[in-house]
Amino acid sequence: MKSNGSLLSALNPSAKLFSHLLVMCILMFVSNPKPTFFIWLFAVVIGIFFGGWTLSYLSKRLLPYLIFFILVFWMMAAFGKGEETIWEWAWFRVTEESVGNGLTIALRMLGFVTYGFLFTSTTDLTQFIMSLIHQCRLSPKWAYGLLAGFRFVPLFQSELSQMKAAHKIRGYKQKNSWKAFIRYALPLFSQGIRKSERIAVAMEARGFTGTKDRTYYQTAGLSGKDFVYFAGLASVAAGILLTF
Repeated sequence: MKSNGSLLSALNPSAKLFSHLLVMCILMFVSNPKPTFFIWLFAVVIGIFFGGWTLSYLSKRLLPYLIFFILVFWMMAAFGKGEETIWEWAWFRVTEESVGNGLTIALRMLGFVTYGFLFTSTTDLTQFIMSLIHQCRLSPKWAYGLLAGFRFVPLFQSELSQMKAAHKIRGYKQKNSWKAFIRYALPLFSQGIRKSERIAVAMEARGFTGTKDRTYYQTAGLSGKDFVYFAGLASVAAGILLTF
């Protein structure tokens, strides 16, 4: 999660997350592919005009999921039930109802992924944690623990690549995938424990107690544009549902 300096990055992360979750909940109750498609298309429009997206960035992000969406559509369409048969061969039976259900499910999943990307690509991780503390009243212990967990991910990736490079230099080859997993997992797990203990000692030495009555260098507050964004998303989604 990293802010890209767009207009959406200036919104409160908690308000933005709640707005996207609301649209996702609406998508879960839509059973028509047409409004599902336009709700997804609205996310694309927001990302391009207000989220700093480009068509190349969007295609690069969504292309890995395209095969999965097509597979889900085919599984729903080829083995679905219905009366109006379009094509039938062997155990495959494609009907108008199954095609509609397949498109709805695939577009719904595409909408979930797109709204998720719209949040993660325009949100700074530290600001998100601060908004969870101030707006969602999350305990600082849980919030900073969550922040430390996110920070550990790139460190583990770097250490894993270093371990693989060291094994490659030494000419080590492991054919058994389970043994290779143990060889890499145990050192990473032990290093993670050591790093977490060091961070805990450092935070205690700096006076961190986890209580809510403390001051913050960075604070996240709500503004009028957060309510405008929430109202705009909800209004457009409701308008699409009423239209179709």
